[in-house]
Parts: sequence; structure tokens; C-alpha cells
Amino acid sequence: MNKGKENYQNIPLPDGLSDAVQKGLKKGRRHMEKKWITAIGTLAAACVLGFVVLKVLPDNLRTPQENAPSAQSRLASPQDGQTPEAAAYSAEEDPSGASPASMGTPSEDSSEAAVQEAAPSSIRVSGTVAQIDEEGRILLENKEEGAAYPQVLLNVTDDTLILSGADCSEKALSDIAVGDILYADISPAMTRSLPPIANAFTLFCEISEDAAVPVYGTITDVSFDGEGGLRITTDQDLILNTTEDAPVLSLDNSQTLSASALMAGDTILIQYSFMTMSIPAQTNPDEIRLVAKAPVTAAQDPASDAVSAASSIRVSGTVTQIENGQILLKNEEEGAAYPQILLNITDDTLILSGADCSEKTLSDIAEGDILYADISPAMTRSIPPMANAFVVFCETQEDTTVPTYAVITDIQTSEDGQTTIITDQDLVLLPGTDTKILSLEGNSALPLSDLNIGDAILARFSIMTASLPAQASPDSIWVIGQEAAAVEIE
Repeated sequence: MNKGKENYQNIPLPDGLSDAVQKGLKKGRRHMEKKWITAIGTLAAACVLGFVVLKVLPDNLRTPQENAPSAQSRLASPQDGQTPEAAAYSAEEDPSGASPASMGTPSEDSSEAAVQEAAPSSIRVSGTVAQIDEEGRILLENKEEGAAYPQVLLNVTDDTLILSGADCSEKALSDIAVGDILYADISPAMTRSLPPIANAFTLFCEISEDAAVPVYGTITDVSFDGEGGLRITTDQDLILNTTEDAPVLSLDNSQTLSASALMAGDTILIQYSFMTMSIPAQTNPDEIRLVAKAPVTAAQDPASDAVSAASSIRVSGTVTQIENGQILLKNEEEGAAYPQILLNITDDTLILSGADCSEKTLSDIAEGDILYADISPAMTRSIPPMANAFVVFCETQEDTTVPTYAVITDIQTSEDGQTTIITDQDLVLLPGTDTKILSLEGNSALPLSDLNIGDAILARFSIMTASLPAQASPDSIWVIGQEAAAVEIE
């Protein structure tokens, strides 16, 4: 055994074999080293690329967090008949019959940003009526390729507006038949059924091929361009460039309104012929119809600290400029909420004497005068900010308090006969037997029972409590009127 092993080890090797073996081993090691270097380089490049992608991508395209609501809405399966975008709204509204909510979001930096960021309060769908069931629901079918909603079941409620697409005249459900072409503005909150079910805010029938169907939207911002023009931003990626003289009509076309009376939160119909291809799009509307004013906040308990949102803001200061129906007011007092503000005087602005509430005109105001004004909370983000003025008080006297402008949100009567008038100005009025209730025109005396919720009033009093809300026994109350409140307040 040992002899054979010894003979094996003594076998002579061919010349150069040892060198060849060593070269082969070295070549193999270099090949393996190259493979490892390549693999490590590829992995490092992938890590760097992934890091760059995560940094560059917007937040809404990054990997969603497990518990984030927005992530859950993006991860919702669309196969159940609801898009992920609509799923985000599913918890906000009951599609069984809830009325639409006005959704106005103020702009962060500009009107364009507001349109891009504000969630639309409605979605436009169209199609052919395939069925009208016994409950009055309309099955709409759209067979166009790529249609967002090939089928949708429209829930027609008492609040649904059924209008002619030709002239916006009011129609009834009985005017709609199977086979008709409809355009509808529906709630983003819809069921996850197939087809999805959603409340219809508007239904347009009698569609004409040569006329565009009006756009339904909610105003999110109103601003002035300083040259008599108005810039109205909506929640439908659409900005309206118009003037105060633009045709603004009531829904039934019975009244002509002032464009300057439009406020954030109002729902409107917009008729136009052309628009820009920008995002958001812009247009000069041919006609605007007011569907509904922004809802007024519900009345609050006078004993509660939760007070309704005020429909106006009181400002004061010295007139420094009057130009193009606008008054620049300056307040140099330390801590003034509005050191400067530009008052937009409209046809609906009341200009009154602070002494006796007699009516005045813009020509009665001069530079250097002290003014008190009640303005809309909806104002531009310019410097100085601009806002519509509801009431302007001139001829103010140091020994006489300027009346408070307010809207009545509730009226209560206690067992002892005391009437309590709750307003939107953190103020509760307790009128006594000596309190005068007057009309604004002619100062004629009115009974206390003539006051109603929604009335805009002027209240003059000398003393009020320091509580929240404050309480006062007014000397006089002037009634501006419920109709004025509906037009002027936001």
C-alpha cells in the first residue's frame, strides 16, 4: 500500500503543468471576485435609486402607511364599483337621502392652489337612462370607452334639482324617460355596490347638441382684481373671471343679482362657451345662476360657550382713500386686527349715520372721517385685504355708541314672558318694555313679535355683560329684514 502511494507521488509531471494549474486557479479567483463586485455594485445602485425615487415622488404616491386614512382610501379595491377617490368620502355622507353639503376650502397661497387642493363637492356623470325603478331611482349607463362610471344608480331626493339643459327651467321626474340622455352632478359619497348608488344634486334633461350643459359648482373664494373685476374660484378646477355687472340670475331667472353678492360657500350654475386649457381652467362666464346661498350656522344655546359663526366682522378706522367705489380704512391702534382694509361698497351696502341710523350716501363720506363697518368674513388675501361691506356707519359721535349689526339665530320666550334674542355676534339681547323696535325706513314702530330668525338687525345699547356670550338690554333695535340677511350674509 505504502509502496503504491510512493510510486504515485514520484510520477514526473509534464513541463509547465504546475504553472498552468496556478494560472487557472488565479483566473478562477479573479472571475469570482468580478462577480461579487458586480453583484455588490448592482445592489448599491438599486438602493441609491430607490432612495432617490422616494425623495422625488409626491407624498400621495409613496408607500402608504398602514393606519393612514388617505392610504386606506387609495388601497380600496375598485372592483366593488367604487373608485378609491370616492371611497375616501364614503364615511362622510349617507347616500340614502342626505342633502349635499357645501364644501369650500380657503386657498393657501392663491386661487389656483385653492382649486387644486379643494375636494370637489360633486362629480359630473352622464349617460343614457337605462331604467327608472319604482323608488324613482335612475340607472344611468355610459358605454363610452374609458368612462369613469359605466353604470351609476342615481338616488333622486327631495333636494335634487331637475333642470332643462337648454334653459335651466325646472322639470320633474316624470319628464325623464328610458333612453333619454342625462347629465348629473352627484355626491362623491357613494355605495360600494355594483352599480354604485349616489345622491343626485342636479339632473339635466332635454340635452341640446349645440348648447353646453351648465357646470354645477361651489364657490371657494371671491377676490377683486382692483380694476372692477371679480375672480371667483370654484371647487371644479374652474376660475371665473367676471365683473360686478356680469349676468347673475336667480335659479328661476326671476331676479337679477349682483355678482359682488356671491360668497364662498354659495352653489352656482355656470354657463360658458370657451375656457383655457390650463389647470385650473379659466373662463369668462356667459351667465351665472345662484342655486343656493352658503348655509347659515345653526343657532346655539345662550348658556353655551359654543357660539354660531359670525356672518360679519366689525372694523373701524380713518378713511385714507376713496376710489372706484372702494374705501381704504386705516386703524393705527396697537393690536388692531385689521390695520388696513379695503371696503368694497356694493349696491347692497347700507351707509348710515352712526347718530340716528338715517340713510347716507358715499358722497357723504370724506377722507379723514372715522368709520365703523360690518364686513363679510370672505375677503381677499391681498395686502390690504378687500371685503364687501354690509353696513358702513359715518357721522360717528364720541358720546354715542355705534349700533351693532347682527343676524338673529334664535328667539326664545321664558315662562315669565322675557324674550331672549340670540345673535351670531356673541351677543344675547334681552329687550325690555322700553326697547324700541323700529323699521330702518321711516323708523316706524314694530311689535317685538315681528322679529324672526334670520333677520338682520341693528341693536343699540349702552352696557353689556363681560360674559361669553355677552348680554345686553338694547335701547333700540332696527330691523333690516330677513330678505336682506339672505342676500348679504355668508
